Amino acid sequence: MSLLVHLAALGWIIGMLAFAHRAPDRYAAAMQEDRVVEWWTALLFASAAAIRITRAVRERRVFDGLIGLFCLFVAGEEFSWGQRLLGFTPPVPFLAHNTQQEFNLHNFAEVFGRPKWALAASLIGFGVVLPASTFTRWGRSLADRLGATAPPLAITPWLIACVALLIVYPVEFTGEWVECLAGFLFLASATLPLVRLWSIVGATLVAAVALTIMSARRAGDDPQGVACARAEIDGLVNGAIADSVTRDQLLQRGSIHKRVWTAAQDGYVELVDLRSFQQARCAGPSGTDAQARRQYAVDPWGTAYWIKTVRSGSDDRRVLIYSFGPNRRRDGDAGETGPSRADDIVAERTVSAP
Repeated sequence: MSLLVHLAALGWIIGMLAFAHRAPDRYAAAMQEDRVVEWWTALLFASAAAIRITRAVRERRVFDGLIGLFCLFVAGEEFSWGQRLLGFTPPVPFLAHNTQQEFNLHNFAEVFGRPKWALAASLIGFGVVLPASTFTRWGRSLADRLGATAPPLAITPWLIACVALLIVYPVEFTGEWVECLAGFLFLASATLPLVRLWSIVGATLVAAVALTIMSARRAGDDPQGVACARAEIDGLVNGAIADSVTRDQLLQRGSIHKRVWTAAQDGYVELVDLRSFQQARCAGPSGTDAQARRQYAVDPWGTAYWIKTVRSGSDDRRVLIYSFGPNRRRDGDAGETGPSRADDIVAERTVSAP
């Protein structure tokens, strides 16, 4: 294993921890969806998948092929199989039961639990159990029959470090950059020639930056969608203020920041009672599936509406409802107004205690 791989892994961990402590706002923004870290994670896993699956087919090694398919699965899940890229609304089961209302499987908490534990188990199996099984003649024989190639032992400490970071979670969003490191380690453990390894790492980084820029600019001209989202957001915030049950819930809780659907499931919002939201008028293509979307509080681009409350004075609450807008990613400070929010669409009202 190249010394440069060890230095890169160590530098990434130290760099991310320093970034989180020295520039927390910029760090939080960088860890959001459709930014460089997420795109790089998806591309690193996709590259590892392509290499491992190709090699497994050529050498007829079944288990190695399964590792490649696992990498492909992680890559697809990382960007929700193109949902935000294409802007489609996920099927109803994903809207109703996926904790992020996205087109992926790992956020079905009732089935898979917390995603970080599934990733930790996978890293332990690949980086610890598989290499340990080859310490004996019987283990090597079994691995050969299964077509399983253990990763280099030199990579094991870094995979264990990934698991430790997921458990300790020293800073917010630790899981996001640990996933990126894991993608790099799966790629590096494929024992590629060094020139090819670093060429792939560099190319995927360039592609991740390009995709980040593209995601910020995509679908920037959708006046019908914007008008529809504004009408629905106004309906949501006006309905929340007018509904006495919802208003009381928002006043009793110091602050919340959730998807509107999650807030409804937790009892803070009664979607079915918000007539101004359910009856908001949407013209054109963006309004064709409005009733289906509104049942799960999803905007015209297939992304969840969010609600945020902020204490204002001793008893008052600022209530913000926002959409990520046509580019389908959060810009700026979580729904706050200002030039940094790009195309986020926000409505705000203040709720005063009686």
